[in-house]
Amino acid sequence: MTLRAHLSKTYPANWSVLAGLLVALLLFFLLAKPIFGEYFTRPNSMTYTYGGDALALYYNTAFHARYGQDSWLRGTNYPDGEYIYLTDAQGVLSNALRLLRQAGFDVSDYAIGIVNGVPLYLLFAAVTVVYALLLALGGLPLPSAVFAPLIVLLSPQVIRMGGHFGLGYPVAIPLAMLWFVRKYRVRRWEKRDVLFFLTALLFTYNNPYVGFNINLLLIGAGALVLLWKRFQRAYWIPGFGAMLMGAGALLWVFADFYWHDPVSDRVSPQWGFFYYQARFEGFFYPPGSLLHDLLKDAGFRVPAELEFETLLNVGLVTTAALAVGLLTLPFSEKARRFFKFEHTVLVDAAILMAILAANTALIPVSQHWIEDHLPWLMMFKAAGRLGWPLYFALTVTGALIVDALYRTVSPLWARVLFLLLVGAVWNADINQYIAPRFRGAFNPNIFDAKHEEELLSVLRQNNINPQDFQAILALPRFGVWSDKVWPGLPFEAQFWSMRLSVATGLPIVNSVQSRVGTQHVLERVQMFGHPLIELQLLARLPNRKDLLILHGLGGEELQVGERYLLDISEPLAETPRYTLRRLRLDSLEHSRAIAEAQRLYANGYRKAPALHLGFDEEPSEVAFYGQGCRQTTPDEDWVCTFPSTPFDRDTLVVFSAWNYLDAGRWNPGFWILSVRNAEGREFHREKLESRKSNDVQGQYWFRVERDIYIPRGGSVAIAAHYHLPMRVDEVMIWGKGERPLIDDPKAEGFLLENIWVRKPKR
Repeated sequence: MTLRAHLSKTYPANWSVLAGLLVALLLFFLLAKPIFGEYFTRPNSMTYTYGGDALALYYNTAFHARYGQDSWLRGTNYPDGEYIYLTDAQGVLSNALRLLRQAGFDVSDYAIGIVNGVPLYLLFAAVTVVYALLLALGGLPLPSAVFAPLIVLLSPQVIRMGGHFGLGYPVAIPLAMLWFVRKYRVRRWEKRDVLFFLTALLFTYNNPYVGFNINLLLIGAGALVLLWKRFQRAYWIPGFGAMLMGAGALLWVFADFYWHDPVSDRVSPQWGFFYYQARFEGFFYPPGSLLHDLLKDAGFRVPAELEFETLLNVGLVTTAALAVGLLTLPFSEKARRFFKFEHTVLVDAAILMAILAANTALIPVSQHWIEDHLPWLMMFKAAGRLGWPLYFALTVTGALIVDALYRTVSPLWARVLFLLLVGAVWNADINQYIAPRFRGAFNPNIFDAKHEEELLSVLRQNNINPQDFQAILALPRFGVWSDKVWPGLPFEAQFWSMRLSVATGLPIVNSVQSRVGTQHVLERVQMFGHPLIELQLLARLPNRKDLLILHGLGGEELQVGERYLLDISEPLAETPRYTLRRLRLDSLEHSRAIAEAQRLYANGYRKAPALHLGFDEEPSEVAFYGQGCRQTTPDEDWVCTFPSTPFDRDTLVVFSAWNYLDAGRWNPGFWILSVRNAEGREFHREKLESRKSNDVQGQYWFRVERDIYIPRGGSVAIAAHYHLPMRVDEVMIWGKGERPLIDDPKAEGFLLENIWVRKPKR
């Protein structure tokens, strides 16, 4: 069948359509090659980056392609792993590589190249689809051929190709638009609709945000058709059909997620919904864009930087074209007829999604009200991504306006010159805004055989057999991604542990999963906690093999529990950037610190702290110790002021307190310590973030501890700080070097240094 029969009923199918497509693809390659360089020809030889999200996403696919046995991703979060489609592992792509290996076609050595190559090569498909969409909406072949590659290369998904690979598919949204245009026109079901549904399903499984963009756009467009056409039967298929297609794909995938979700305590109120938003300036003049620089040079106040998710730059050409269109439409019947109804529907549906993407940045609605009445919206942590359909709706509209202007120019040479000049400005925006993000993104593939051998040789030289261990425990600890836990990714620990994991097949205890279960991430944070803390995860380890500690050097200072792990483990190998140590489970299970604490208790040792607020007079459904805890008021809630009177000298004291969290509304928050001298003047103020601590007990409690210097006659004021109410318990201060012990005769444990310890058996 002809291209016209598949894609459009508005432009004659002749040689110029095919010629335009060839021009579009060639132009795309010529424009993209300087940006992506040798990724086109040697995608398996390089990686865009070495750390952070990108490294984790490379690792996920590489590990699953080589070692995966089913649809469970077992590389991190050992021993639980995670259902692969609930991670950022590009579940469809990673599972395809796993199935190929199991079928006898092992391509795991090329996993990195496939992660790089699939989004890159699909850009050609994206250009083809956008070209067809422009033709379908009335564009001429030559302007459509020029603008299709420009629209694709400036799209926000292209930026994600350098790190968040599952989002780097610009083909998805225009494909949904093209399907809707055809369905509106033919108004009947076709066999190709099954293929489109499967495509939408695969994109949704591979990364739900891509699925949201496709399917919510279709739901919105279908609903608008029905409303504007007053539910006329002739429009049921484009109306109900689009809604059914979008809702069907989402319901299918999320029913699957519901039945296979291994945890029930994923964080529900995602704070990023109010932070990672779409914004007007992000669409039209984000930093780095041509229009941003022009406005800045003209003396206008423009943002110096924007949060990454707001960067949805439609470009100078589109902005100017939209301005021309808005000025023309009210006065020209011909201009109004130029835009077809189905085009208008898509633009309006995209606007609705952009409003959702902007939410409180655009609409003055209380965050608390949304959290209380529309909690389901919180699933969109990176809400700004829901603005991506508007990028395509606006750029396609802008290209069609330029197309209309192009037709008015004569003679032919002037028309072509006009088109080339407009295209050059658009490409300048790409080179200024997109291209710099890929400079320096040509790093050697650290997962290839050569780099793997560097790691394996260290093991051989030090007689380390990976089979002697059940998993890697990397420190300084990292545990992401959960809003309840500090999402630190210390470079050396992450870099070397993930490389060693792929080289040996050993999974990693640390959690590096999307929206990891709250209990899962806290159990792993607890592994790095104070030596007085019993480790819940030990009871669930599947065997008695040792843990292989990888300590990344040169990073952040270790906390008490992390130093303790080094003390009780045996050195195996040392390199300039990391060390390897053997950690025996017996050393963790039979803590010397806990045994000593129990001896103190059995011998009658009791030492009260200088300050102890247990809040037992405030009964609560949850409490860390005793009968109650304090529920704070939002913002700064000054809990107490502690004078230095008990010490009567300049002294160093220890502050310690517990914060409650759960998968819902309760967050660990902050503590503010305000130290004043004898004259009452504040000379030191410190803000402590509870979720940075490694001390986790009682399932959902974080402990913070900090040394504070208080001058003679001075004081320290203590405040709990968060924009929502918090639950806090067991606020203590004691002199540095002391070991306070609190005992509730009715409790199963006592508090030593504000840590719960099980009472010894009598």
